[in-house]
Amino acid sequence: MRLLLHKTIPSELNKAASPSQVLEHEGLSSSQVLIERLLEESLAKLEEEELERKPFVRWELGACWIQHLQDQNSTQKDKKPSREKSKNEMKLGGLGTPLRSLKNKKKSDGNMGSGSSNSHPDAVENVTAASIESQLETSSKDDELVLKRKLSEEAFARLEESKTGLHHKELIELSQKYYTEVALPKLVADFGSLELSPVDGRTLTDFMHTRGLQMRSLGHVVKLSEKLSHVQSLCIHEMIVRAFKHILQAVIATVVKIDKLAVSIASALNLMFGVPKNGELHKSCKIHSLVWKWLQVFLMKRYEWDISNLDFKDIRKFAILRGLCQKVGIELVPRDFDMDSPSPFQPSDIVSLVPVHKQAACSSADGRQLLESSKTALDKGKLEDAVTYGTKALSKLVAVCGPYHRMTAGAYSLLAVVLYHTGDFNQATIYQQKALDINERELGLDHPDTMKSYGDLAVFYYRLQHTELALKYVKRALYLLHLTCGPSHPNTAATYINVAMMEEGLGNVHVALRYLHKALKCNQRLLGPDHIQTAASYHAIAIALSLMEAYPLSVQHEQTTLHILRAKLGPDDLRTQDAAAWLEYFESKAFEQQEAARKGTKKPDASIASKGHL
Repeated sequence: MRLLLHKTIPSELNKAASPSQVLEHEGLSSSQVLIERLLEESLAKLEEEELERKPFVRWELGACWIQHLQDQNSTQKDKKPSREKSKNEMKLGGLGTPLRSLKNKKKSDGNMGSGSSNSHPDAVENVTAASIESQLETSSKDDELVLKRKLSEEAFARLEESKTGLHHKELIELSQKYYTEVALPKLVADFGSLELSPVDGRTLTDFMHTRGLQMRSLGHVVKLSEKLSHVQSLCIHEMIVRAFKHILQAVIATVVKIDKLAVSIASALNLMFGVPKNGELHKSCKIHSLVWKWLQVFLMKRYEWDISNLDFKDIRKFAILRGLCQKVGIELVPRDFDMDSPSPFQPSDIVSLVPVHKQAACSSADGRQLLESSKTALDKGKLEDAVTYGTKALSKLVAVCGPYHRMTAGAYSLLAVVLYHTGDFNQATIYQQKALDINERELGLDHPDTMKSYGDLAVFYYRLQHTELALKYVKRALYLLHLTCGPSHPNTAATYINVAMMEEGLGNVHVALRYLHKALKCNQRLLGPDHIQTAASYHAIAIALSLMEAYPLSVQHEQTTLHILRAKLGPDDLRTQDAAAWLEYFESKAFEQQEAARKGTKKPDASIASKGHL
């Protein structure tokens, strides 16, 4: 299925003679003129059309919505008994009759003989409320009749049994309200708490589709995540990738002869990524003026987001190129591309086209449920149960999905983490190595799951005292994170801390401190000065400083750690207590150091500090 675009290998094409290079340049120029004309036609159509937002609901959104309503009902049921209890307590305290009812009783006794014109205002309110309730009942009955006509008896019965009240409501309108008022803000809140941490367009798409959210809402997500610059950056890059995908697919569709495909694709990539000459350059950013104008109109029409305020210098072109090649199926020659030149790409750089398709992934509901049970048991500290559930999940997924499947890799990885917590580092490393092998083979060398496997395996090797090997794996993960999400990302900051921990193990404390200060600046900028991850950075710096016997500085950094953890987690949390113990240790060492300096005795040993990271 792979379509090779050259009969000779790319290395031979690069050694071509100068006349053929001149012909290539002429071919690129003529092809670029055609692509510019195509863009102008597309721009004219975009400016004329008015996109109508048709209500469309993914099935995942319906599942999340029903779960949300059921959770609401359960919380309301929990609140009702406490309210009734408080009412009963009020009645007992008020000698059997509440104050308001006494007042109403006096008024009713005084107005007993009066006519309907002098009736109490509360009666009017009750009549109004009753009329509103009757209107709501009639409308709900109408909605129920409409649903009964549209749905089968079994589907309507299932909806009624869900106990969410959806069987007598207007579903499309309510689902859109849930989408904008609950689902999107909750997604951004999970990004802020790092419960979800996307590193590229694929993980961002997976997280949104799992919750039934459409990718057209990326502009809305950018607006909601004002305080999360890394999320905004990912969303903007994904919007640009999806926009450029339309250009590239249109260019490929217009090519008649296969031997012209490489030239057309290279011309399109040069137009999108190259820095044009002064005549074609946009004033505010280094991009072709026609491409910039088309991008502005497309993103406004498709995502309702204005790109005019964006500084295009902040865009990571290699991340966009990577996403574009994945979505369109382009294979490029692995070499350094000069993105600041007018023509970074040559036809010889385009190796082949690979088919990109969507399909239903093989899965196992029982396996997923067992994995969730294992995660829950691990969170609660029930390690034996976590191992049991994880082993059952692994055997189930191997039987259903096969030994080389991403879900099987996920089961291996989870079981490795559980065994790591039990202290069985050898078996944990073996399982994690299997997970990495599957992810490299099935998902690719730069997939987010593969990156995570590199990072986890590095930690396991570090615990087995194979520090140099661990450092190779963690630096590979760091390189891929720089490529996909850049240096300004919480995952990159966390990897900096892991690299520093391993450099400390090799005795390179000064190198470790450089990485730790990078992590601290990154966390402060992205998550804020009082985030738990920022506290972890302060703690790691305190340990590194203690290895250099700078105990007073260690005390300062650990005090900041303790202050953040007390405010965020409370004094009873294990991490807060751990930080308090470390502070006490650093203070004792600082005192010993001062005493040793005063008396001229031997300095205290700092080797224990290398064993402690939050």
